[in-house]
Amino acid sequence: MSQPYEAVKALMLANSAVKLKSGKRIFHGLKPRTPTLPNIAFFEIGGPSRFNGMEGQEYTINCRAATFDKALDLARVVVDLFHGASSTGTYGTISGFDISRAFQAAPPAIIPESKGSVYNVPVTISIIYPSSTVS
Repeated sequence: MSQPYEAVKALMLANSAVKLKSGKRIFHGLKPRTPTLPNIAFFEIGGPSRFNGMEGQEYTINCRAATFDKALDLARVVVDLFHGASSTGTYGTISGFDISRAFQAAPPAIIPESKGSVYNVPVTISIIYPSSTVS
């Protein structure tokens, strides 16, 4: 693993609650044209920032479902995942990628999408890792 988005996806796929609520439909970048619901599509917000050998990246994780309640439930398990062990947000090595911290960066919003009956509850997270981790 050489990119931070791979670690974010690995964390979500390794989490049983996220897998159960999303049906393992987790996409980096654009979601498929006709995705099955519920699903997660996540992407980077801007580029990484660097300071003293550390790098940070923000992501928006779009939790989509056919009902408001299901989208909110999916967002809640994503928030729980990135809240961290014992509320510390500290992870360690995830599939070969060293994450120093991962945390929810902003409270989720609720967005009814215009096409179809889809609700989107985006969760913004940040991860921080040593710059040397990225290859």
